[in-house]
Amino acid sequence: MALETKRLFLRPWKESDYESLYQYAKNPDVGPIAGWPPHQSLEESRDVIKMFFADKNVMQFV
Repeated sequence: MALETKRLFLRPWKESDYESLYQYAKNPDVGPIAGWPPHQSLEESRDVIKMFFADKNVMQFV
């Protein structure tokens, strides 16, 4: 499922989004506030998507 407006497009995470996730999640000012440590590698971000975001039955936001 996706949600689209003139200015916004929300869709489930894809494994191929791992580089974008890493660019965001490696920031030390982002993760700790949300309760998780900054990502240390691209592989870690890919694993997070596989484990938590790739569920086809759950809507996630990009």
